Amino acid sequence: MRHLAWLMLLASLGLPGPGRAESSRDCEEAKRLNHWCAAANAGYVAGVEVHSRFLYEALDAHGHDIDPTAVKCAVCKTALKTDGFCPAHRMGYVHGHAFMSPLTYYIARGRPIDPAAITCSVCRQNSRGIGWCEKDHLGIAGYIAFDDRQVFDEFSKNYRILLAAVETSKKCETCAAAMMADGYCGIHRVKYVDGKAASGTPP
Repeated sequence: MRHLAWLMLLASLGLPGPGRAESSRDCEEAKRLNHWCAAANAGYVAGVEVHSRFLYEALDAHGHDIDPTAVKCAVCKTALKTDGFCPAHRMGYVHGHAFMSPLTYYIARGRPIDPAAITCSVCRQNSRGIGWCEKDHLGIAGYIAFDDRQVFDEFSKNYRILLAAVETSKKCETCAAAMMADGYCGIHRVKYVDGKAASGTPP
């Protein structure tokens, strides 16, 4: 009882209680690894905070194992061998893992980077959001770096869709997930292509 009363007193005074600093570190780690942080009740993908658990899970941030023998699509079979992407199925493959959204496929094509180790001022600024540095020929978004400009440009397009999907998730989580995968929201009867409504009226 005394311990509970002490915690309530700290909260009423706005003072940090035990575990708050650890929670902050946990969320920073989650942001770095594209994980979910229970303390913030949010997930992180490419440094973007996603409060919708449904949208976060739909993004498939880490991909999943796949049985190559179960793949029937010829394009998917080739993509599986070449770390490629199948436009028809909106599925990408990297190192034998399948990714259910273009965004997370391109994240897998990037490489991890430590923002604290960045010395270039432009790159450091990009790590707080997203951007390309002409001097270093490097694209950065949060903790992810891209050496290939074409891959970065494709990632950037899907990053912008993610930002829009996060906003949409406040109105409809199904629409938000559909935006990321050229999918369909059965609730609002909206078909999405490249993050925008191709038919129907979005919420």
